[in-house]
Amino acid sequence: MERIKLYDVLTLTQRYISKYYASALTDESKREDLKNYIEKYILDNGYMVDGMTDEQLIDRLYCEMVEYSILTPFLGSPDLDEINVNSWDDVTLTYSDGHMEKLAEHFNSPQHAVDIVKRLLHHSGMIIDNATPIAQGHLPNNTRITALKAPIVDDECGIAVSIRLLHPQKIDRKCLITNRMATEEMVSFLEMCIRYGVSLVVAGRTSSGKTTLLNALLSSIPDDKRIYSIESGARELFLVRRNRFGEVQNNVVHTLSRPSENTAYNITQENLVVAALRFDPDIVVVGEIRDAEANSAVEASLTGHTVVTTVHSGPAESAHGRISLLCQRRFQLGMEVSLAQSRQAFPLVVFAHKCEDNSRKIMDISECAVTPEGKTEYRCLYRYNITKNEYIDGRHHIEGDFIKVNEPSEHLQMLLTRSGVPQAVLKQFLAS
Repeated sequence: MERIKLYDVLTLTQRYISKYYASALTDESKREDLKNYIEKYILDNGYMVDGMTDEQLIDRLYCEMVEYSILTPFLGSPDLDEINVNSWDDVTLTYSDGHMEKLAEHFNSPQHAVDIVKRLLHHSGMIIDNATPIAQGHLPNNTRITALKAPIVDDECGIAVSIRLLHPQKIDRKCLITNRMATEEMVSFLEMCIRYGVSLVVAGRTSSGKTTLLNALLSSIPDDKRIYSIESGARELFLVRRNRFGEVQNNVVHTLSRPSENTAYNITQENLVVAALRFDPDIVVVGEIRDAEANSAVEASLTGHTVVTTVHSGPAESAHGRISLLCQRRFQLGMEVSLAQSRQAFPLVVFAHKCEDNSRKIMDISECAVTPEGKTEYRCLYRYNITKNEYIDGRHHIEGDFIKVNEPSEHLQMLLTRSGVPQAVLKQFLAS
């Protein structure tokens, strides 16, 4: 038996496979044969790596040659939210419960990290090289990836990668409340507003839980109401419900934009918002407003449709300001007119935030109310107040309370009443 380092035996095995069984590296139908070739080579030469059994060594070599090295066990993990490769020797895992861990193992070198990420991207039709050192896209199983290589990052780092694993389907209203993202009353209030025709926007930064919140809220919509969803890149909304026999119970149309280098074949989110109105939807869900579709979403809401969406911005005024700026990409109406339309289109703004301890909170639910004089004013309905934030032993410890600041304005009550909300339901959110 010869004891040898992992990456030394990997180099020898790759050289052997490339010389005698090269087709097994590229032909997926021969992948099982490849494992047998690796096993034969290792056992025939008596190679051993400290801390690994023969079976573990063979599996690891196979992983290095056709899979994704140290990333393989974590891709698709239901317990992970993010995998961040800051450098070839620095990999951080962020779990769904908020805690973070540095991966003890790392790539063998900067070039090794680049090679593995290239393979990962290649299998999804993306390329990263010196000419295009930035790659952004989606991997199978609802995974979003952004990769940067030299010269965007330092040569000694090799590559930097952000991999977001999306699990919105596993979060329901019970999880929102149990995980203290919101209270029972806050969730019920938002569910009531969406069901009875009040358009809203969920604002927040990347990874603040915006889409997850939408999934949970929309799961409360009665089965006979039609939901039409519009997304870009990959499916993140999972709204179709099936019974135990696999039969669809609710009424959902899911759509995805289709970018194309040929503008004649480019199908944008804006195109899909326009198409949505021909499907007689009860609720139009735009996964994220990021471009000129903002104008179509605003117009759809102003014409009486319920529109629910997300936007990268701060709370309340910032959200309406961001939407208004995006509307200007389609029509130069001026910010004052555009702001007035955005506020009218989305009278409710929910601000989701990822706190320092990596927990997600609805920090603020605000209404843009219309005063009797016809003016608009922002009215906070619910807020999360942090009462304690300490950094102890390398971890943040945050405590706080959800408070009800105001009841819905008379204007919002009128909108809900006109849309058919039972008064007994509405009174639950009013002062006794």
